[in-house]
Amino acid sequence: LALIVIDIDDFKKINDTYGHTAGDKTLQVIAKTIVKHVSKGVFVGRYGGEEFVLIYSKTKEDTLIKELNTLNKYIARLPFKFKNTKVSITLSIGATHIKADDNIHIAFERSDKAMYQAKAQGKNQVIYLK
Repeated sequence: LALIVIDIDDFKKINDTYGHTAGDKTLQVIAKTIVKHVSKGVFVGRYGGEEFVLIYSKTKEDTLIKELNTLNKYIARLPFKFKNTKVSITLSIGATHIKADDNIHIAFERSDKAMYQAKAQGKNQVIYLK
């Protein structure tokens, strides 16, 4: 299994600048887009405010990273517009595979760490940690 944590970059700015209705709409559009653009059978769930968790089964590292990068590029191209202002929305994505000696907490921490690493390295990217 692969465990992925996705965070919407600068989401607080959307809520603060354009209001919570814009934030809610953003979450809905991104959730639908994620579901539409990941492989069939991937579990997609919202985890907290602006985070999503994905669980892949039987997907190799290179295939996983390629699909997540494609998803990230697709989201960045979505035409969000609030109060007549075009807004670019990007994702920071952390990914890992669950190892034989992991428990779910260790794997989740590794995926979460990868997501924070993506943010620290400039956002709008996928980081995979082994």
